Amino acid sequence: MGKIAIDIDNTICNTSEFFGLIAENYDRNVLHKNNIINYNKVVPRSDNWTNEELSYFIENYFNKESINIPIKEDAKIYINKLKELGYEIVFITNRGIKEDDHTDLIVSKYLEKNNIPYDNIITKSNDKYVYLDDCDYFIDDSIHNCEQAVEKTNVKVIMIETNKTKDYNNDKIFKTSNWQDIYDYIIK
Repeated sequence: MGKIAIDIDNTICNTSEFFGLIAENYDRNVLHKNNIINYNKVVPRSDNWTNEELSYFIENYFNKESINIPIKEDAKIYINKLKELGYEIVFITNRGIKEDDHTDLIVSKYLEKNNIPYDNIITKSNDKYVYLDDCDYFIDDSIHNCEQAVEKTNVKVIMIETNKTKDYNNDKIFKTSNWQDIYDYIIK
């Protein structure tokens, strides 16, 4: 049928939303501060946290709780439908790219826990476009990753709309906030 490359964070699950609340709790109840949490990062945080405070958050919260991020129910439904149609599913994530981020080690467990089918997983990838040469579709929430895919490959790019991307437009990128639209776009 074809091959679909899919990002994980804020694409099949709402990572920033999930960890934003945890970051607020950490900031107020552990650090005893009242910082504004920046939800525009995959790992939400205060821009005022020290490197040590951020490392502690990643090690003690992000690494341990990533397995519990709720999956987007529509992502689960439509990825399963695409797999049933015969599409090869590859997940590409930059999880594990930073020294204190060990969430790359649980990606397969996370997908299996949430009954998400896959054929391959690529972790620690800053330049996702490198892996897209034999893919038909690429689904991601990052403007940077989507633009690189459009500029450097022939893949059809689908962007998940988030707060960061809601005002972004590119005629070469199909943008949507739901997985039924993605499914319909792919099977048309």
